[in-house]
Amino acid sequence: MQMCKVALLQLLTGIAIVLILVFFNYNFLHEFYIENQETLAGPIINGFILLLFFTGLIRIIQGYGFYSREEAALKKFRKNLTRDIDEPDEGIPGNSLIVGRYQRINELQKARTHVDQNALAATLVAQQSLKSSYPHFINNILILAGVFGTIISLSISLVGANEMISNGGSITGMTTVIHGMSTALSTTMTAIFCYVFFHFFYSKLTDIQTNILSQIEEISQSLIDTQSSTTESDVLRNTDNILQQLQSLIAEMKSTQEENTLSARQLANIIKISQQSNGSINHHMDRLETLLRDGFRLPKLK
Repeated sequence: MQMCKVALLQLLTGIAIVLILVFFNYNFLHEFYIENQETLAGPIINGFILLLFFTGLIRIIQGYGFYSREEAALKKFRKNLTRDIDEPDEGIPGNSLIVGRYQRINELQKARTHVDQNALAATLVAQQSLKSSYPHFINNILILAGVFGTIISLSISLVGANEMISNGGSITGMTTVIHGMSTALSTTMTAIFCYVFFHFFYSKLTDIQTNILSQIEEISQSLIDTQSSTTESDVLRNTDNILQQLQSLIAEMKSTQEENTLSARQLANIIKISQQSNGSINHHMDRLETLLRDGFRLPKLK
């Protein structure tokens, strides 16, 4: 069973037990907290403490609901990793934490950027701390609210004591002193009870949050390792392809060099033949000149 569901069940059980106790002790609590109050200090302070308590409790319940969905997404993601599917985030809501982390790792891998898991983890912790910031504030302020109520109540008691001394043992002053002490006791009791109840389920929320984040980091590390091994294999494969292409290029360059050498030889032969042809033409021209000169009985040129 998921931790969130267990914690939520415990919370509902605790609320039910408190409501039952309040129901069976309603008369005492009504008389202690509401009736026979000389001032409104007690109801106001206790109401303020209860308001903080219930608003913080609502945020804790919302946190349980959020992390319950995250637990289900993590379970589904782990199951997808063992299945023969292309994308392990198949069938998981896109706004879940694990899908966001998976997509971020893929983006970094495609951009050929080093995946710094420590930076990703720190970012996720900072984001999730916002979800527990208000319960954390309530957890810290409840006891202080009780102390504040005690200080106000003791101030009321001092006012009553001053009145009793000034009027020589006035009954009204004694009543005010008793009222102040009673208010101090009631606010302290309310704050302590709310703090103990709230702190127990707030600690459950932080434990669940820590468990969820640790699972995400564990899965992220496995994804990074898998991506890294795949990348190394791709590098080796690409290197082999590059070497094969280089061998083909070298063979083509060698063939081209041989063709160029043959062409150079042919050109040299052509030049040689051309030179020989020019020599033969010159010889024939000389004979032709001699024949013409002899035929026309022309003198030789000096």
